[in-house]
Amino acid sequence: MLSNLAYTAVGFTDTLLMGRLGVTEVGAVGFASLCLLTLVLLLRGSLNTAATFVARALGAGDPAGVRRWGSVFLSCGLLGVPLALLAPWLLDALFALLRPDADIGAVARTYAHIRAWEIPLVMLGSAALSVMVGLGNTRTPMLLAWLVVAVNGALAALFVFGFGWGAAGAAWAAVLAVGLQNALALVLLRRLHGPAHGPFRLVRPTRTELARLGRVSLPVGVTELAEVSAFTVFQGVISRLGPTELAASQIANQLASLGFLPAFALASATGSLLSRALGAGRPDIAARIGWRGAGVAAALMGVLAALFLLVPGLLIGLFNQSPQVLALGTTVLAVMAAYQVLDGVAIVLGGALGGAGDTRFRLLVTLTGAWLVMVLGAFVLAPRYGVAGAWGSALLFITFAAVAYAWRFASGRWQRLKL
Repeated sequence: MLSNLAYTAVGFTDTLLMGRLGVTEVGAVGFASLCLLTLVLLLRGSLNTAATFVARALGAGDPAGVRRWGSVFLSCGLLGVPLALLAPWLLDALFALLRPDADIGAVARTYAHIRAWEIPLVMLGSAALSVMVGLGNTRTPMLLAWLVVAVNGALAALFVFGFGWGAAGAAWAAVLAVGLQNALALVLLRRLHGPAHGPFRLVRPTRTELARLGRVSLPVGVTELAEVSAFTVFQGVISRLGPTELAASQIANQLASLGFLPAFALASATGSLLSRALGAGRPDIAARIGWRGAGVAAALMGVLAALFLLVPGLLIGLFNQSPQVLALGTTVLAVMAAYQVLDGVAIVLGGALGGAGDTRFRLLVTLTGAWLVMVLGAFVLAPRYGVAGAWGSALLFITFAAVAYAWRFASGRWQRLKL
C-alpha cells in the first residue's frame, strides 16, 4: 500500500506542477499518461503475474519452480525493447483516434513521446518487482517507489521551472526517476534473492511454459489493457468537452487514486498470499484471505468517500483555484463518492481471482463492463449531462464489476484451478 501511495505522490507532484502552468497542461499530462499506460499494459500486466507463479511454487516447496518462473518472466521483459521502438507511431495513432482538443493534444504528444524512452527498463523492472512480491518481499518495492517520489519531485521542479521546459521537463524527470527505480529493482533482485532462490537469468521459455503464460498471464494483460484503454477512450470523450472539464476530471481522478492505488496493492498482496495458500493445499485459508482483503479495501475506500462528500472544494483547490474547475471537480467527486466502497471490493476480489488463476472471468467482466457500460454510457451521457454524466457511467461499471466478482469468489470455483 505504501508503494502504491508513492505512485500517487508522483501523480500529485506532476499535477501540482502542471496546475501552476495552466489548465491545459493539467489535463494534457494526465491524458498522455493514460495513453502511455494503454500502450504498455498488455505486456506489463502479463509480467505482473510473475508473483502468482512464484508464490504458488514457493507455497508448494518447489525452489526449482521459483527459480525457473522468475527467470522466464525476466526474459519476457525483454519484449519492452521492440515496444519502445514502436511507441512513437502507436502513440500518434492513438491520439489520432481519440482526437482530443488541439491544445491538449499538442502538449500530450510531447509528454508521451518523451516518456516512451522508459519502457524497456519498466518492463524488466516490473518482472523483477513482481518476483519480489511473490517471494513475500514488499519492503524493497516500497523503498524503490518512494525513491521515485524524491527523485521525480526534485528533477521535475528543476526541469519545469528552473530550466523552463514545461510539460517536457516533467516527462524527462519521470523518465530518469522511473528508469533508476527499475534498474535498481533488477540489481536488488539478484543480490537479495539470488543466493536463496536464484540465480535468476535469461532463459528461453519452453512450449509448455508459453502455453501456461497464454492461459493465465495473457488474459491478465488483456484485461488490464481492456480496462485502461476503455478509461483512455472515456477520458477522450471528456477531453472533447473542453480543457476545463478534462482538468476537473483529471484532478478528481488523482484524488481518487488515494484509494484505488492502495486497493490495487491490497489486491496484489491478496492474490500473492492466496496463491501461496493454494500451493500449500489450504483453500480455506485462501478464501479467508480474499474476504478479509476485500473488507480492508472497503473500509479504506469508505473513508475516502466521506472526504469527497465533506471537503470537495478544499481537495480540488489544492491543484487549481479556477471557479469552473472547482465547481465541476466537486460534482465529479460526488459521483466518485457513490462508488468508492464497491470499487475497493471489486479491485481486491478481482486480484484474488487472478491469484487463483481465474483470469479469463476477469477478462469477461472487463470487456462487458468497461466497454459496453462505461464507454458506451459516456458517449451517450456526456453530451447531455457533461462530465457528471460521463462519470455516472463509470459508477454503473464499478457496481457491475463488484457484484460479478463477489458472486464468482463466493462460488469457490477458483479453488479448483491449476496453474
